[in-house]
Amino acid sequence: MTGSLKDQTIAFAGVLQAGELVRQIATSGQCSQFSAGASIASLFVSEAESTTAVFGGISGVSLGLTMAGELARSASDDSRQAMLYAGGLFRLAALLRRDSERQQNLGRELGLVRPAFNNAESPLDPSVAAQLADIYRSVISSLSMRIQVTGHPTHLKDSEKVSLIRAILLAGVRAAFLWYQLGGRPWRLLFQRGKMFRIAADLAQH
Repeated sequence: MTGSLKDQTIAFAGVLQAGELVRQIATSGQCSQFSAGASIASLFVSEAESTTAVFGGISGVSLGLTMAGELARSASDDSRQAMLYAGGLFRLAALLRRDSERQQNLGRELGLVRPAFNNAESPLDPSVAAQLADIYRSVISSLSMRIQVTGHPTHLKDSEKVSLIRAILLAGVRAAFLWYQLGGRPWRLLFQRGKMFRIAADLAQH
């Protein structure tokens, strides 16, 4: 499956959004509830009619699109940190792509959590986040590389916040995996970054 550069940009925004949400939680203990909900909900979208539909509409990656625009203009320390996390998510997704058994395990585990997600009042339900965190720990953290999250010790010792961080990282891996499926490649980030950022800026205005 190969998507347009627009599709790849949307998936890229999903990865960058996950990185920014993790940064927000780790440093302040809070994050954009809407964006976090959209990211987590994307984990349970298996057959979407479009890349946008994976995230529940373009608004579902609005934070990621905004961060892309910020990186294009003048990267702040916050946006650089979000991009650092995103880079780790791309590397994890690349490792996952080469491990079909791990992919099957991930799909099976998400299927087991789906009923709880469907019955929860919010995508950010703590029990759902805890289950997704367990999946991240068992399926993704056992890969040959790990993402090191930095932030305020108080937040990084809070079990609910740590679970939410891991759940969002899992969503970020899913978005990065989608990016690869759509034809995204690391060299494209190097040579087509400017064009992607312009597409992101345009999408962010809609």
